[in-house]
Amino acid sequence: MDCNDKAQTDTFEQSSEGGRRTFLKAAGASGVAGLAGLTGCLGGGAGGSTPTIKMLAWTSYSEEQELIEEALDVELDVTKSSSSAKMFSAWNSGQAENYDICVPNNNYVSKFIDADLAAPVPRDDMQYYPEMYGKFQTFAKNQFGADGNVYGVPIRFGWYGYSYDSRDISVDKEDSYAVLFDEGYTDSEMKGKVMMYDNHFKSISAAALYLGYRDAFDGDRITLSDKQLDEAKQLLIDQKPMVEGYTSADATFIKSYKQDNASAALTGRYLPTEMKLDGDGWATMAQPKEGEMAWFEGAVVSKASDNKEMAWKVVDQYLSPEVGAQFSKKAGIPSTNPAAADNLSGQAAELLTIEPSRLEGMLPFKLMEDEDKWVSAWEQVKAA
Repeated sequence: MDCNDKAQTDTFEQSSEGGRRTFLKAAGASGVAGLAGLTGCLGGGAGGSTPTIKMLAWTSYSEEQELIEEALDVELDVTKSSSSAKMFSAWNSGQAENYDICVPNNNYVSKFIDADLAAPVPRDDMQYYPEMYGKFQTFAKNQFGADGNVYGVPIRFGWYGYSYDSRDISVDKEDSYAVLFDEGYTDSEMKGKVMMYDNHFKSISAAALYLGYRDAFDGDRITLSDKQLDEAKQLLIDQKPMVEGYTSADATFIKSYKQDNASAALTGRYLPTEMKLDGDGWATMAQPKEGEMAWFEGAVVSKASDNKEMAWKVVDQYLSPEVGAQFSKKAGIPSTNPAAADNLSGQAAELLTIEPSRLEGMLPFKLMEDEDKWVSAWEQVKAA
């Protein structure tokens, strides 16, 4: 793009951070093209002392620190966090003045906006914002928007649906959560062969989508009625003869698959991706017709920052194709800029290239209207 032509609760923490791991050990170190031209239109700082930008973000946000520092002539000071809830709590308790950038999961960005902690995104001044998948530009407008402004920038993303062992299950119908809930949907024996998350948000959401309650996922929060929540709870209770176990540990899912104890599971996309890298090519991610829950990291700049301009340049560099490729490759999480995949090769390119059409059925993670009721319903499922 020519520089003169710029276009304009911890419930969810496992969703992204749980999939952040050393990635592509089988893909080699040659998957990323040269890093020339990183500075682009928003390149290095002016003469004088090097500015310091302070970030509160996931552990992996320090991995490409040197690339961004070199590109912008800036120093990054990254404080690592393992929880969006902790990030928000820190800023909301008065620490917003101590940071320039924060990168929580998307469902928490609205909390930063509502607390008047976030500065509006200067979209017209950002080189790579227009290169994002259109779906994520829409997500940003809808979920990070207020008063005609957008207050967060999606950086990386993933999604939850279901995976299956293609050696056991040959689905000749549409991909559907029915594989998890209807023992007669496939010709395979599914009694005791389904793994589910021990997580009220993920498991109840899957049940609700299967029951056709997709409208409840529109709006600012997920708004299942009491009747809908009761029906989702009953579906999960009725499902129990099919369930091999409930877990939050990725290692348990993988072990159950490899020991042939499970044939299908409610999982994040990164889990079958990791299994493929380990040589288990039969691990397959489905695309359920009812929809999938998408998480993404949303970078916000503090309203109290004295370095907003440089902070947004840093955010923009995380979206650049070169940095985005390195950044997504190491953790196995796709960049919201599809051009990042053009800087990958081999297995990395294969696994991190996401066609825009693949995003169409995705619903962004959101807070629940009454989370206590979801927690209670899930405890009743497990106790049944």
